[in-house]
Amino acid sequence: MKFYSVDVETANPDQSSICQIGIGLFENGELVDTWKSYIDPEGYFHWRFIDIHGITPKMVRGTPTFPKVYLILRQMFENNIVVHHSPFDRVAFRNVFDKYGLEPFEVNWLDSVQVARKTWDEVDGGYNLANLASYLGIQFQHHDALEDSITCGKILVKAILKIQNGYVVPKFHIKTIFYLPARKNFL
Repeated sequence: MKFYSVDVETANPDQSSICQIGIGLFENGELVDTWKSYIDPEGYFHWRFIDIHGITPKMVRGTPTFPKVYLILRQMFENNIVVHHSPFDRVAFRNVFDKYGLEPFEVNWLDSVQVARKTWDEVDGGYNLANLASYLGIQFQHHDALEDSITCGKILVKAILKIQNGYVVPKFHIKTIFYLPARKNFL
């Protein structure tokens, strides 16, 4: 079983203002590779967003704009399962594709919030990433895109292990395990 986990940080309330992307590649329940990049959002940074993630305009100066990493993302994501935590990241990708007029491609999105709700109905305090990670004993640095994406992937692996009685079964399709509707979307 193979899937990518992804998280983005944005520079301001405009969800197309991606300023950092973090990706984890999981195979058979193990994190096997990562990719992280600052992105020049070609826009302003709102002070509240800087307070949240600590990314400043100086940190993204000279980094690629989103169109420069488009092919890298397409090679990873196209026709693969991509796990995200809540709709924010998926919508951010759709918006940045629209902003730059980039050609969409097919992705099998899976929301780890939906998976968590089906797996741990006893969680107090909601299913936000920090609360869920705390509940599951996962330590991470919140609002770093790579840390958040890895945590998202670990949440999915823990859910699979719980549902499969301690086994990660490579032959099963993740959406079948959790009885989630197939959600093929184009980025």
